[in-house]
Amino acid sequence: MKIPELLAPAGNASCALAAFDAGADAVYAGLKRFNARERTGNFTEDELARVIAYAHRLGRKVYVTMNTLIKESELEDMAQCLSDLEKMGPDALIVQDLGVASMIHDYFPSLVLHGSTQMGIHNSAGIRAAQEMGVKRVILERQTSLKEIELISKKCPGMELEVFIHGALCCCVSGSCLLSSWLGGWSGNRGKCKQPCRRRYHSGKGNGFFLSVQDLCSMDILPRLISAGVASLKIEGRLRRPDYVSGAVSAYRMLLDNADPGKYDSLLPAARERMAHTYGRKWSQGFFTGASCASLVKEDALGASGQLCGSVVSVSSNSVTVEVTRRIHIGDAVRLQPRSGDEGPAFSLTRMTVNGESVFKALKGDLCTVFTDKTAPVGSILYKTGESCTDYTKRIAALPLPLPKLPLKLRLSQNQFSAVLPSGETFIRPLELREASAHPVQPDTLLTEFANHTSAGCEYTAVEAQIAGSLFLPASVLKSIRKDFSAWLPDHFDAASLDAGRNARTAALLAELKSRKHTPAPFPDTVILPRGKRPPDTAMSIARRMEDDPSPHEELVLPFYIPESDLSSVRAGIARFVQKGGKTVRVTAMHQFTLLKEFPQLTLRTSFPLPVCNSSAALLLKRFGADSVQAWIELEKPELDAFARKSPLPVEQFIYGRPVLLTTRAGISVSGDISDARGNIFRVHHANGLTQITAGKVMDLPRLRSFDSAFTDLTFAVPGEKDGALFNFDYELK
Repeated sequence: MKIPELLAPAGNASCALAAFDAGADAVYAGLKRFNARERTGNFTEDELARVIAYAHRLGRKVYVTMNTLIKESELEDMAQCLSDLEKMGPDALIVQDLGVASMIHDYFPSLVLHGSTQMGIHNSAGIRAAQEMGVKRVILERQTSLKEIELISKKCPGMELEVFIHGALCCCVSGSCLLSSWLGGWSGNRGKCKQPCRRRYHSGKGNGFFLSVQDLCSMDILPRLISAGVASLKIEGRLRRPDYVSGAVSAYRMLLDNADPGKYDSLLPAARERMAHTYGRKWSQGFFTGASCASLVKEDALGASGQLCGSVVSVSSNSVTVEVTRRIHIGDAVRLQPRSGDEGPAFSLTRMTVNGESVFKALKGDLCTVFTDKTAPVGSILYKTGESCTDYTKRIAALPLPLPKLPLKLRLSQNQFSAVLPSGETFIRPLELREASAHPVQPDTLLTEFANHTSAGCEYTAVEAQIAGSLFLPASVLKSIRKDFSAWLPDHFDAASLDAGRNARTAALLAELKSRKHTPAPFPDTVILPRGKRPPDTAMSIARRMEDDPSPHEELVLPFYIPESDLSSVRAGIARFVQKGGKTVRVTAMHQFTLLKEFPQLTLRTSFPLPVCNSSAALLLKRFGADSVQAWIELEKPELDAFARKSPLPVEQFIYGRPVLLTTRAGISVSGDISDARGNIFRVHHANGLTQITAGKVMDLPRLRSFDSAFTDLTFAVPGEKDGALFNFDYELK
């Protein structure tokens, strides 16, 4: 069995160094903007470039997270950011937004694309759609089961699959959560989630943490993930400290290095002991198994991570007094957690007193005054989330300066090897290779041989390798080819040309973004109705979900979450709709474009919850065959208007309904209305193996003149409800 890559979180440079020291093959990290963990320190451009250079000298990798949704007004900043990243030469970008994927594909082809878990890909049809986007690796949606992963891997051998194996889990299907955004514009899809799923809620059956799931630990099922052919195993935790990263990586490194069944089981206790010092929530097998999925929510437990060390008995302007129940020490990372489940402040212990005396540690039974400018209500719980750890300051200061990155395209045939420079100039080495009787050379072998070598003042980053036929290439011959190329390069390449080419492509992209202009193409307003219901306006086009069996003159709305086992039945449902004369289908997820390829006569309109936030995303969807797009529901008024005025496709505004704020496969015991401590009301619905949460208030937005059409969803609403909400329409989406 091939041992997968071990991929670790790096919220800052210290965490990256801790991960590599502990044995990580790669880390994932973000800049200060455009990533799904903006609450952590993240990297400056200089820090990230140096960490990439350091990783490459170790033979390790760095993936950069660009995994958030992007507004129309942010596209120009994103274009410049992509240009800067191409210069740094990361091993891949992890992307959620379809528009960003489109920009990379068209203007920055040397950047390797990984599809974020935020893309919500959970079946083989989604894998194939990702391949069409130029994605090299898909990070599967976290609610994909182990059996589904095994099946998807067999069906899609040409795609690298990455799965989360350890850390915190979101309750919601990745990339579709609107709960935090609904409560104040703090979007989880833009890296600013306030974690309302961790709150205490009230229902007719009592109070509880009805949406708070346990942490994931995959130690017991790691061998199955390895045998499934997963390419990368990912540890969650970019908000965590170096001690967590080091402990989690070293525990899984121990197991992966001893994956033989005879050794693996004997090492599990030691790995668990090492992991016990990472201070997470209670462990589970997440969504990997049906039993774990059913019991994943702990309704009676505060959904907080860490080791409980005391409770707050009094609060002052510059301190809190804690009744200590477990030892705490100067340098420990702690969090004050309100019992409501709301997010509490986190900080490190720098000064404490017991009985008025300064102390380095406080023990069980002590009344300890902790000096901090953070505050939390009396009764809040003090959790230890990390211990004092290595100071990496000097090592970070000594990180190497990066070299310019030279992207190469490698070609191998029976008669020659070639390496093509960005300028088009080509190195050629004649060969006489024979057909391979076994173990033919693979593209990855060529890429690995050329990766991270240097000459002519640059570092190679082979981005593409093609092999004509099944060939035997001795390792010694490949090494000699690379050495000959390194000797050839200085006379045929100038590093300054890389900047010139990149700047020209960036300027072309910026000019194209500025020139985009929408041509109005009005089409009928649409309403989604349950079977048997009539539209409020007879001029509206009617759409119905697949289970409501739409008539031929109505639109078919496809289910956005389709498990691998249901793909064939959904495909058959589309065929039945077409056979009886249906003409229009609502696409709610990217994988559906794959299912619809055999029906080119259909009109395809995108619809919630497929996120289309900008004109670049609309451009990509046009290439996929979409005839119109629906603007993403989270956007504020100016951004909705800006997108509508730039979209290359007819664009629709979602103006009325109760959109689904959270969808999960986890077992949720309550139904009907629930409410939080602030009086916000939500409704819990169960259907087709999923639980969905909607708001108590109906979303009722003003219609913008810049849009070609309006959209109403009456699945969970009725026309003319009085208690309306504007979602983010009147204030900035964060």
